[in-house]
Amino acid sequence: MTATCPLCGAVEPTRLFESRDRVHNLPGIFTVFRCQRCEAVSYHPRLQAGDLSRYYPETYGRYRYSKSIHKKKYGGIRQFVLENWYGYPSPEKRTPSLINKWTAFFLSFVMAKNAIPYRGDGNILDIGCGGGSTLYRLRQWGWNAYGVEPSAAGAAQARSLGLNVYQGQIEDARFPDSLFDVIRLNHVLEHLTDPHGTMREIGRILKPEGIVYITVPNTRSLNFWLFGENWYGLDIPRHVVSYSPEALKFLCDGTGFEIVRMRFRSGPFNFVRSVKYCLEETGDRCPYWLRRINCPNNKMIRRTLKPFFFFIDRVCFGDVLQATLRKIA
Repeated sequence: MTATCPLCGAVEPTRLFESRDRVHNLPGIFTVFRCQRCEAVSYHPRLQAGDLSRYYPETYGRYRYSKSIHKKKYGGIRQFVLENWYGYPSPEKRTPSLINKWTAFFLSFVMAKNAIPYRGDGNILDIGCGGGSTLYRLRQWGWNAYGVEPSAAGAAQARSLGLNVYQGQIEDARFPDSLFDVIRLNHVLEHLTDPHGTMREIGRILKPEGIVYITVPNTRSLNFWLFGENWYGLDIPRHVVSYSPEALKFLCDGTGFEIVRMRFRSGPFNFVRSVKYCLEETGDRCPYWLRRINCPNNKMIRRTLKPFFFFIDRVCFGDVLQATLRKIA
């Protein structure tokens, strides 16, 4: 059967390599392609939702939530940044001074750097909320928080935190029109078998002035170029469609959205995890002492690499792509 691009439908995209499930080591060999028309990276044979479900065992990481979540408090430097830079209300209802605003701006690069700006008593939807850790935090910060999670295990974990979570697909949740101020998809879009349908549904339930935050692995990153089939961000076959900036723009243009901001974030974790995959592939050809190094958990290696990847993000070759979207009027 001829391979086609699941994003644009183009026939016979360019073959890159073969890959397999590296996280859970479940069976299956997949040929990875890049589309020359929209730049999406996908694989063949393509799996549908029913076949994909077996690649999401109950031990899948996103289904769990941090056991320390109840111990973390809304306070300290994080609270200072949220109140003075992101606009969250303070208990004393004080107005941020200019000095505090600038201080919070610089601190936001290391604390609460992925926080969502406050929009009053707003409604926020987290699609693919997993075990609910982020949704729980958003509720603590004053949002009316809703979640959608296809996994029964993940939805059950989130509901155990008292969260309002629909178990199923976003198209089946039947939210009212123009309900949400903010919709969030954090490492979710690449898992979807029908991204066009999901984005059109998001357009229906998002307020006209609403914002969509999307985070996806970047297939135009340095790490993908270096590691190929051993790139940690590839995650075949769970990542049905992997995106470059051009592929994400293609999807947005076809579903009524515009990208108003794009930035890149990587850090050393994906790099050292990809190195570990490469070492595992070499087998006995690699010295035993080198294979024994637990790269992903080696804090010294990760801290040493941080300044390098800070530079890589600035030149737009970071491992993770973060985009802010608005509906086209």
